[in-house]
Amino acid sequence: MNTITLKPEITELYTLTEFITNEIGEKNFQINLIIEETFVNIVNYSKTEFITVNVEFENNTVTLEFVDNGFEFNPLLKENPTAPNTIDEAEVGGLGIFLTKEIADELDYHYENGENHLKITKNV
Repeated sequence: MNTITLKPEITELYTLTEFITNEIGEKNFQINLIIEETFVNIVNYSKTEFITVNVEFENNTVTLEFVDNGFEFNPLLKENPTAPNTIDEAEVGGLGIFLTKEIADELDYHYENGENHLKITKNV
């Protein structure tokens, strides 16, 4: 397992994406979407001082663990958004957690020692 620790700044997203791409050896749209949605939510809402991401790639399975010391937040408990009846009723935003839950093969969350730990597993 390899690890990277980043500042909670949107500009660090490129560094994280490149790091994970190098770990798995190729670009993967679904993995990139998971990375972006998770990282941006942590940066925008957690008030964390750091974001550490642990990456493991074994037997065509990517495991990502996002760790931060921001506000305690379990994204697995967030209710899925209600689908709009028409395109005019659709709102921008609010789908990141939903998309991550739909794309990932496994999700696990726990809060320990003042840190959020979100583990996401995806077969590629």
